[in-house]
Amino acid sequence: MAMPPGRPWAELQHDLLVAIMTRVGAPDLLSGGAPRACSSWRAAARDPLAWRRVDLRDWAALTSGRRAAGPGPSGARVPVHAALTGILDVAATLAEGRIEAVLLPEFADEDHLLFLAERCPNLQYFSLPSTCITYDQFCKAIGELHSLKGMAVDESLINYDVLLHVHQCCPDFVELKVSALYVDEEMASVICNSLPQLKKLEIPSSDMPASAIITFLDCLEELEYLDISGYETPVISSVVLEKASRLKVFLWNSKFELGEFVDCSNCGEHNINPGEPCKCMMDHKVMDWLAGPA
Repeated sequence: MAMPPGRPWAELQHDLLVAIMTRVGAPDLLSGGAPRACSSWRAAARDPLAWRRVDLRDWAALTSGRRAAGPGPSGARVPVHAALTGILDVAATLAEGRIEAVLLPEFADEDHLLFLAERCPNLQYFSLPSTCITYDQFCKAIGELHSLKGMAVDESLINYDVLLHVHQCCPDFVELKVSALYVDEEMASVICNSLPQLKKLEIPSSDMPASAIITFLDCLEELEYLDISGYETPVISSVVLEKASRLKVFLWNSKFELGEFVDCSNCGEHNINPGEPCKCMMDHKVMDWLAGPA
C-alpha cells in the first residue's frame, strides 16, 4: 500500500496544535521544544487554551535550564518557593484568566494557593499535596475560589470546619481526592457531613474498614464515582458491592485487577478536564490529518 505524501507539521490546524500543547505539559511549554519550534507551534504554545490545565508536579523537569531556578543576578540561586511563584505568574499571564486546573508540586504551600486564588479566580480544580498547610490561610484562599469544583489534598486538611467552609464558599464543589494512609469511620463521617453533594471521591492506596466504605455509600446520596483502589482489600463484601451497584464507577482493587472501570473503552484514560480529548481520540485526529483529504 502506497503511503500518503508527507505534509509539513507546520500546517497542522491551530486547534489541533493547541490540543497537542495541552498534553505536552508545562516543562516543554515553558522551556522545552515548543518555544523553539516553528511559528505556528509557538503560537499554539502561547494560546490561552493550552494553559487551561497546568501540571507542575514534575518540578525537576520544569526547572532544569530555567533561569528562575538557576543563578540570579548576584550569583545566588532563587529559592524554589519564589521560583514556583514566578512560574505560576507566567502561566496565569499566558492563560489570560482561563486556568481551570493546577497540579502543584509537593513543596507548594498556602502562599502559592493564595497566589492562585488572586490570579486565577475561575480555578475549578487544584492538587495541593503538602502536609503542612495552615487552616486559616487555606480557608482564606478557598474563600476566593467560588468556581472551585474539586481538589486533591492531604488528610491533614480533612477537618469538618475546613471542608464545611469549602462547601459554603464553592457551591459547585463535587470532587475530592484525599491522600491518606488510613481512613476510619470517623473521617468518612467528616467528609460526608461537610460535603454532602460530592459526586466523585478518590482515596486510593488507603486502608479503610468496611464501615468507612459503607458510610460513604450510605451518606453521599449524589455520589457517582468512588475510587478506593490501589491495594488488595478483604473488606469488599457482597453488602458493599450491592450498595455500590448504584454508582457509575467503583474502583475497589489494584489497577490491574477486577474492579476497575474506565472512562474510555479504547484507551482507559480519565481526564480532570472532560473537555480535553483522550489520547486515543487525539491519535485518531492526527492520523486523519496525516492521511490528508479523502
